[in-house]
Order: sequence, then C-alpha cells, then structure tokens
Amino acid sequence: MSNAVASAFRRKMVVLAAIGLMAASVSAQQPKAAAGADEAAIAKIRTAFQTAAGTQDGAAIAKLFAPDGVEMAPNAPTAKGRPAIEAFHKAFGQQWMMHGMTITSGGLKISGDVAHDVGTYKQQLMPMKGGPVVDDTGKYVVLLKKDASGAWWITHAIYNSDLPLPGVAAKK
Repeated sequence: MSNAVASAFRRKMVVLAAIGLMAASVSAQQPKAAAGADEAAIAKIRTAFQTAAGTQDGAAIAKLFAPDGVEMAPNAPTAKGRPAIEAFHKAFGQQWMMHGMTITSGGLKISGDVAHDVGTYKQQLMPMKGGPVVDDTGKYVVLLKKDASGAWWITHAIYNSDLPLPGVAAKK
C-alpha cells in the first residue's frame, strides 16, 4: 500500500470513527432527553395537583388521574375513578378551606411507561365551622403511567398526615 493510499485510508477510518462516535453520542442522549421530558411532564402534573388542591378545584384534580385512577386519602374511603375523586375533593372543600399547599418531591423514579413519585407536603387548613388554622405536614406516594399518546396520568395516590388524629396526644 502506498503512503498516499494508506493516508487516505487512515483519514477515511478517522472520519468513520468520528461519525460512529457522534451517532453513539446522539443515541445515548435520546434516552436522557426522553427521561428529561418525562420528568418535566410529571413535575407539571405535580404542580397542577398542588395548584388545584390549593384552590380546592376537585374537577381539576380528578382530570390529573387516569379514568380508573385511585386516590387513598387519610380517614376516608378509597375514591376510585375520576367522578369519585372529584366528589371527595368537593366534599373536603365543604369541611375545610385551604390556605396554601406545597408539594415537594423527594424522589421520582421512571421505568419505561410507569413511574413513582415519593415526597412530602405542607398545607394550611381552616375548618369551615370555625376554629384555628391547622398547619399540616405529611408524605405521599403517587404512581403514574404513560399512555400510548405519551401523556402521563396518576393511577394511584396515597398520602397521610404527620399529625396525630384530633383528640390523640402526639407521642414524644
């Protein structure tokens, strides 16, 4: 092989190697980009839930759930399906006035088309029949599923307060 041919061959191999590295880089970034888009979509759902809960919009909360979604609120029966979830939040709004809510994710895990989000919440509630504002803190677990169109939906949500039930002394 002449020096000119060998040199051309090396240049061709360098170009092919560079193209291969670029292709590998792009393919490696695609799952990260998809994961980033999924994380952003789920964060948007979390924010929408926080906003809807803060304004006590039961219909908006229910629309964040899959049609057969399940909400397991403390001290209440399980609400199955959007109509039951909306009814729960409307009934809750007749007993308590929300004065603010903050949801903080402590860990979001996405695996394909399913995800779980675990975190904490803070809310201020005032009894509609009078009484002091309750500063409540608690924790939650939310399961989500991505549908065929790529949209994420809450399939299950469970949360509970760190406060003892009324009339029960806190343990020290």
